[in-house]
Amino acid sequence: MSKIKAKKSERRRTRRLAFSLQVKIWKVDSKSHRLLKAYLLETKDINQKGLFLSMAKPLPIGTKLKLEMKLKKKRAPLVIEGEVAWIAKPSQVGYYPGIGIRITKIKRGGSKELKDFLREKFRNYRHAVELKKMYAQLKEMAARLYDMEQAHPQAEHFRRVVDRSIKEIDNIAHVLDREVWEVKSL
Repeated sequence: MSKIKAKKSERRRTRRLAFSLQVKIWKVDSKSHRLLKAYLLETKDINQKGLFLSMAKPLPIGTKLKLEMKLKKKRAPLVIEGEVAWIAKPSQVGYYPGIGIRITKIKRGGSKELKDFLREKFRNYRHAVELKKMYAQLKEMAARLYDMEQAHPQAEHFRRVVDRSIKEIDNIAHVLDREVWEVKSL
C-alpha cells in the first residue's frame, strides 16, 4: 500500500499536461513477453514519467503494457513500455475511472520527442494565459473609456477603436480558453 502512495506523491512532483490523445495499448504476457489483448484508450494527462488513461474496467496494478501513441500527425508512433502503477475508481473525486501508467522503457529518441512535445504544449499554455490577461485588460479599458466619454470628447474615438479590436479578438478568444483548459499543472 505504501508503494502505491509513494507513486502517487511522485506523480504530483512533475508537471502534467491535461491532454486528450489516443493510445493503443497491449497487455504483455510476463512470461513469454508476447502481446496479448489490445485496447484503444484516451489519455487524460501525461508527463515524462507516466500517463493516465481513462478505462471503465481498469487492469490490475503491476500489469505490463506496451503503448503506442502519435504525438504529431506526420511522425511515427511513440513506442513505450510501462506498467499499471495505480487505479482510479469512479468513486474517487476528481478522477475518471482509469489507470495510472508508469513509463518503464521508451524507444531510442522517444524520450526527447516526448520532452519536446510537452515543452511546446506548456509554452503554448503560458502564452495563452498571457494573451487572456491582455484580452481582459482590453475589455476593462473599453469600460473605462465608456465612463470617460462624458468628460472628454476624444475618449469616444478611443473607445470605438478598442471596441472594434475586441470584436475581432472575440472571434478567437475561445481558442485561448480551450488551450488554457487543456493544459494544466496538477
